[in-house]
Amino acid sequence: KRTIRATGGCGQVYRETTNPDVATGDGLAMAYRAGAALQDMEFMQFHPTTLYIAGAVRFLITETVRGEGGILRNKKGERFMPKYHPQAELAPRDVVSQSILKEMQKTDQTHVYIDVRHIPKERLYARFPKIREICASFGIDIARDLIPVRPSAHYMIGGVKVNRFSRTAIKQLYACGEVACTGMHGANRLGSNSLLEGLVTGYMAGTDSSKSIQRSKREQFPYTIQEFAGGSKISWLDLNDIGNSLKSLMWRDVGIERDEKHLLEAEEMIEMWCSYVMDKEFANPTGWELQNMLLVSRLIVICARKRRESRGVHHRYDYPKTEDTHWKKHITMKKAKS
Repeated sequence: KRTIRATGGCGQVYRETTNPDVATGDGLAMAYRAGAALQDMEFMQFHPTTLYIAGAVRFLITETVRGEGGILRNKKGERFMPKYHPQAELAPRDVVSQSILKEMQKTDQTHVYIDVRHIPKERLYARFPKIREICASFGIDIARDLIPVRPSAHYMIGGVKVNRFSRTAIKQLYACGEVACTGMHGANRLGSNSLLEGLVTGYMAGTDSSKSIQRSKREQFPYTIQEFAGGSKISWLDLNDIGNSLKSLMWRDVGIERDEKHLLEAEEMIEMWCSYVMDKEFANPTGWELQNMLLVSRLIVICARKRRESRGVHHRYDYPKTEDTHWKKHITMKKAKS
């Protein structure tokens, strides 16, 4: 009688991400195809410090490490954050991510380092047991060694547009958590606010859906969605290769820093892949997930191209200033009715 979408984000559209394998934007894509409005899709937050070791998952090195006194250093061992922001390592996430990216480009390196060797060992081990354990599995003793880190896609601020009751524009459909765009984060997000958002909007969705069913016990539910992929069966497609190429493209052209040239390049490539992937039928989840990733990536690129300014986590170096006159507003995307 009521459906609550709580399917999480879409970090897997990026090569570097803290998100689990299942975060392929399926809920976002399904909602869009069903006719729901998606909002603020250009705002993807990148966490500045994730463990960077070839072949390893991008484990989060929490910003609490920097709060505890961790120092960011480049490959020469130089501390670099003070030259980018007066708060140095404690600057906002987007600033730290952009600063690390600049430093990586300057030093022609794939990562930088967090240095916590000056913090007493007992305090360090007690404060960060999981980070110690993960790093130790790769031969890194956080009390003696530098921790290699780089930014990764972390949290989708945009999503399915909902009201304060977590209702979408589609009757009987709710959304909460990261899949939803509640407006609670604006163009950026403070650490841990997503947990509070999930608790509050999840509660609102559950409570309101239950109450609405009670108010309409005799309600008829004829509403169905029919979606046809088309008649084309799968041809000679290497789904993993397309997926990896998409992730690399998004990381390179629609990542921490963006501009018109690279966004246009990304849009053209995604359109090309869509032309021979979207009309296929698949026998396993990999193909369906790839279709959803392509759709979500396309929406991110379109919104990023439209927003010709820099605001929060959306940074365009061809439009570096925040422009309130024209852009202090949301970008909403909705599928055209066929």
